[in-house]
Amino acid sequence: MPRVPTTADVSNPQRKGYDFRLDNLLFRTAISTDRQLVIRSAEFPNQQIDLRQNPEDITTNIGQIFSRNDFSGGQGLDYAHKRNNADKDVTRFFDSKGVDVFHGDEDTSYNVHLLYKTAPEGITFSNSNNYLAQLTNGKLYVTDGTTVHESTDNGDTWNPITAGTNGATHNFTGVAAVGNLLYFTTANGTSGSQLIFYDGTTWSTLTTAQSSGGGLTGVWFAKGQLFISGDNGTVELLWAVSPFNKTWSASDLQDADAIVTFEDSHHISQIVDAGAVVLAASTNGDIYSIKDVSGTMTLFGQTNIPFEEVHSIAATEGIVFFGTKEKSRNVGRFYRADLVTADNLYVLANRQLVKEWVIDSVDTTPHFMFVSRDSVFCGIKESGSESFLWRYYLPTAAFARDIKMGASGIVTGITNANNKFVVAVAGADIYRETSLYEDEGYLILPNIDFFTSEVKQWVGTTVEHDEITDTRRIQSFISTREDTINSPSSSNWELANDSTQGFGGEEVQINRNARYLNLKIVLQPTDDNASSPVFRSVSARALPRPQLVVVDIPVNISDQVERPNRKRIKVRNLGEAIYAELKQKEGDSVTLELYSPSETIRGVVESVAYPVINDANIGSVTQYCTVRIRGVRAEDIASLFTNTMGIGTLGVVRLG
Repeated sequence: MPRVPTTADVSNPQRKGYDFRLDNLLFRTAISTDRQLVIRSAEFPNQQIDLRQNPEDITTNIGQIFSRNDFSGGQGLDYAHKRNNADKDVTRFFDSKGVDVFHGDEDTSYNVHLLYKTAPEGITFSNSNNYLAQLTNGKLYVTDGTTVHESTDNGDTWNPITAGTNGATHNFTGVAAVGNLLYFTTANGTSGSQLIFYDGTTWSTLTTAQSSGGGLTGVWFAKGQLFISGDNGTVELLWAVSPFNKTWSASDLQDADAIVTFEDSHHISQIVDAGAVVLAASTNGDIYSIKDVSGTMTLFGQTNIPFEEVHSIAATEGIVFFGTKEKSRNVGRFYRADLVTADNLYVLANRQLVKEWVIDSVDTTPHFMFVSRDSVFCGIKESGSESFLWRYYLPTAAFARDIKMGASGIVTGITNANNKFVVAVAGADIYRETSLYEDEGYLILPNIDFFTSEVKQWVGTTVEHDEITDTRRIQSFISTREDTINSPSSSNWELANDSTQGFGGEEVQINRNARYLNLKIVLQPTDDNASSPVFRSVSARALPRPQLVVVDIPVNISDQVERPNRKRIKVRNLGEAIYAELKQKEGDSVTLELYSPSETIRGVVESVAYPVINDANIGSVTQYCTVRIRGVRAEDIASLFTNTMGIGTLGVVRLG
């Protein structure tokens, strides 16, 4: 029985009359005018995309279009098209800075515009114990060492209160506003720690309790009570006392009267009224629930956050938020949870991690939280020169970076005066929101791939915005490397759209071939920072880029062997042997190498047609079958190397 020759048997197949190989088997074609060898690109299959889950502009008639015109879902989405997307993912993005993504002006439709700048107030703190309070009458106060600075014009100007009038003998450790009254605590000084009262005119030292250890470590006001924490040198304690019509003495803050005690290597970080109870966050990882029982504040449960220190806490609309630091490293985290009742105790349940900050050599712990009408804010130090407020937007349960303070430090106080934020950055200054816009802001979208790993032909992007008639500017940058979204300043971002006038809306050609595309939108204000561009939407369009090819080859399966410049011969049963080998290859993965035209294709033998006798009545003995192979072209790297043993198309070479 004859056998099909292999590359091991024939040193120069093409010279011996062979036209192609399948793996190591050599074959001759049976090409004629009515039997053509055809190589064609396969049709791109229509993708079945669930538009109910991903309601965006994805079509197949003019390509596939990814668009976004709402970014109120917040940051953190790295891939736009993935399995089990949440409903709000269609309004999410990857990262932003310097832009307001949650809503425009109250009287306008949704848009994205720049945030306002902040500016230092010129206090230049001499210490890092900078605690901020706001009275009902609008006056603002901030501590610095043993000094208190006052602002009577919503934080526009600050002046130190006359030295010595406050009577503080050691650094302040906290401040609480009770209507138009102020209460301050100090650390342990030469004559013990102090609780100091200020009614806007007169300073009074109310007690010198806790003369040992670290002294008093903080003060807060919640549910009509002053919560005061202290360190007696052995344990940390927390008391609750009424601030009204109180005659104070050193006997008011005794160890036996404490609601909570724990090791003094930790401290109470922030206290908040959570409705049913008051929650006290501690750096020992516990959140204590304190309930008013017949006028007495009583511990009614505690929740432990394993391996974390709790440094801030807030509550609004029945939801509790808290910020932590990992005990073993500088990793800050922002959580949300629900306050529930279990066995008559109040504990936090359904804890969800909203955001984690991991920045080399930077303590990114959220140290203070502030609640507004529709948002929860926390302060985050992000570098050696910048700290930010991050905003959790309650209507959409979304999180994103908000205003920037041009100083590196822990945010120890946040308030809002006359609709402008006032922020204390420890060891730096008071920063106040201005009426000028940021110099630049950006919005980075998630990676787009339309649910397929195929390489796509990205053909254009479109940006739409409100009319620009001045020096405002909106730019769109693209990248086809999926990791570029991690670096806003990466050199891989390429400018695609540059809108300096008009409304945008015209597609700009980009001509990139890649699986992924990501987009960065950059907004710039007028030269005087008085006006921001108003961004509306962005889209990117891709066309399928077929990679699959289909090859139909008529294969000679007759017994007759024809060789160049040689007499034809007939080998009995040779055609049967060739056909049997081809049938065995059906459905197998193979490497096809055509010698002319030169092509190498890796794929699958899709079908082998039955033999056909062509015009036998006039004496032809040629038999052939048609083999169909579907696959992809293999990259020819032979030009990169010398054609030596084992080097060639994808590391495979034909020898001889």
